[in-house]
Amino acid sequence: MYISPTENTTNLPRKGGYPDRLMLPAQTEIRAQKYSPFEVRARLCARVLELTKLSMSYQQIQTEIFESTHIWLSKGSISGWVRGIHNPSGGKNKFRAVASPELAYVIGVIAGDGNLSVHGYNYEMLLSVTDYDFAEEFSRCLAKILGKSHLYKVRWSEKRKRWIVQGSSILLHRFLSKPWQHLKNHIEHSSRSRFSFLRALFDSEGSITGRNLTISNTDLSLLLYVRKLLAKSGISTSIPRVTHRAGSILKDPSTGRTCRRRKDCYVMRVSPIDLLRFARKIGFSIERKKRVLPSFVDSFETPRRLDRLA
Repeated sequence: MYISPTENTTNLPRKGGYPDRLMLPAQTEIRAQKYSPFEVRARLCARVLELTKLSMSYQQIQTEIFESTHIWLSKGSISGWVRGIHNPSGGKNKFRAVASPELAYVIGVIAGDGNLSVHGYNYEMLLSVTDYDFAEEFSRCLAKILGKSHLYKVRWSEKRKRWIVQGSSILLHRFLSKPWQHLKNHIEHSSRSRFSFLRALFDSEGSITGRNLTISNTDLSLLLYVRKLLAKSGISTSIPRVTHRAGSILKDPSTGRTCRRRKDCYVMRVSPIDLLRFARKIGFSIERKKRVLPSFVDSFETPRRLDRLA
């Protein structure tokens, strides 16, 4: 959204008076254009609602707002805000920070493979991954918390060799821009929310190779928090350790592109004896990983049963 500056303005009548139409600013006033910044819209809307409580007419509100801010609001904008038809965040992609498993999953994705970006006035949540089902689950959760009746489109990028999902909401973007430490109440709201957050992180950063179920991240404090949440569910893990130092080369297996790591990378291993509990409580959204986990768990089933019989 854009606000055009003025060059000259005409004098308006005293506060509360009815302006002569010929005296209203014509081509030179600052007008609240269709895409004004969210902060500006929010302040204007709040002021309009305050003035409405004083029983002021729309024309009086127009004059008062212009005198105090040099922004000229249309009566249509004022009417829409007063009647609740419109709001500063726009009519679409409304967001309320109500704790849910879907919101916890989105928080986990953004802490993992997801990204927050701003393009002009679009505040986007974006996921670019090699597994379609991962992108589809992110799409479902994003649509749920933004009240969409349909899923966000999962599209294939031939250039990136990845599936991409992106949604836009300035309110959700602001919420997710907070450090994850500030979102613990939403993550730990319930066991389902906790499991969803962990599933999102293991979908993003988890790996099963041989007899190892591991999770990697450059944020050591995040891995220690994950360790704490897993312990609450009776799942033990190793202490995170450094696997790749900052400055080492990272290669994308899908595109072959290389980049240099900016931070140390840490890895943490889930205890093999707790894999069945992990599979039952947390698991994966990615079918490729789901298929590996049961066979990985099966290899430990017989010894554990024999231990119980003994």
